[in-house]
Amino acid sequence: MNTRNLTKTEETASGAIPVELSEAELVEAVRRLSPKRREDLLDKLQALREPVVRGVPADRLYDLTGLVSLGGDALADTEALYDGNGGH
Repeated sequence: MNTRNLTKTEETASGAIPVELSEAELVEAVRRLSPKRREDLLDKLQALREPVVRGVPADRLYDLTGLVSLGGDALADTEALYDGNGGH
């Protein structure tokens, strides 16, 4: 396991005192949280991640046509769904 030190260099708005934790200490601290607090923390951390957006030039869009084919007939599937629900 990587044990490099993770250092908090600024005080947070809540006035928390900067601390230095190894990765193992951080993992242990998170493990000690209640399941609800751990879930909340993980949700906050996940929200910090920026999505990776990969663009494709417009002139390549035609090349992507048919790249993924799932099959099926959307119209027939929709009609069957509605027919099964009283024709609505």
